[in-house]
Amino acid sequence: MKLWKTKLVCSVALTCLMIPFAASAAPAAADAAQKSAADQEIQVLKDVAQARPTEKTPWVRMTQIKYDAGSYGDAVAYALQVLQRDPADKYAKGVVALGSLKLSIKALNDLSAQSDLNGGVLSDAQSQTKLLRESLGETVVDPAAVAETKPKVSRPLKKKATRAAKTATPDAGGEGKPFGSLQ
Repeated sequence: MKLWKTKLVCSVALTCLMIPFAASAAPAAADAAQKSAADQEIQVLKDVAQARPTEKTPWVRMTQIKYDAGSYGDAVAYALQVLQRDPADKYAKGVVALGSLKLSIKALNDLSAQSDLNGGVLSDAQSQTKLLRESLGETVVDPAAVAETKPKVSRPLKKKATRAAKTATPDAGGEGKPFGSLQ
């Protein structure tokens, strides 16, 4: 076989062997590239925000980038910058509220996992949850009230159902076979 054919066969074989390794590395590389692009965009937006201190647009975009990336602390900080420039901005208010809630839920879950959610922290979390539900217009769920209002099972209905099952006529096929009539 000629030298170029041997090289071609070897390169194709090597490529086929490398595809699984490249495929497993591709998502990590794509994530890193995306994070790097987002960091670069944030830096450019910070430069724009510094050049135009009264403009809220770069801060809104930084808020969106960080919120979408799950960096809720940074998103809340950027949203507060938006609110300094425009106190009526609904998007920024929403990010402050939801981002703060997500951070709080994560912190409470971490405390629960460590069994450190007790005493003052637990009662404060419960009171804040109650206030949040009231502000959202939801009814406050009290475990004691739910236990009192739990519907009780009616015994006569249960007896009627049992009696009806006993008096039911056997199927058309007879001999207690449920598919006897189909045979």
